[in-house]
Amino acid sequence: MTVSLLFASQVNAVVYLIPLLAVISLVYNATRYEIPQIIIQRAIRFFFTSVIIMGALMTLLALLSWNL
Repeated sequence: MTVSLLFASQVNAVVYLIPLLAVISLVYNATRYEIPQIIIQRAIRFFFTSVIIMGALMTLLALLSWNL
């Protein structure tokens, strides 16, 4: 199975991860801070940091499983 077909079969899971990650980052930062502006700023930073880390891990796992 090619990488593009493998990625296409997993798109549904990724679509659900993005809103879930947004909600998790908002709730996590709302429990730590009280000022709405700080909550939103930190939640946005946490969201993008998490997306970058998850993307890096997905890339690493795809490279490690390239010829299995």
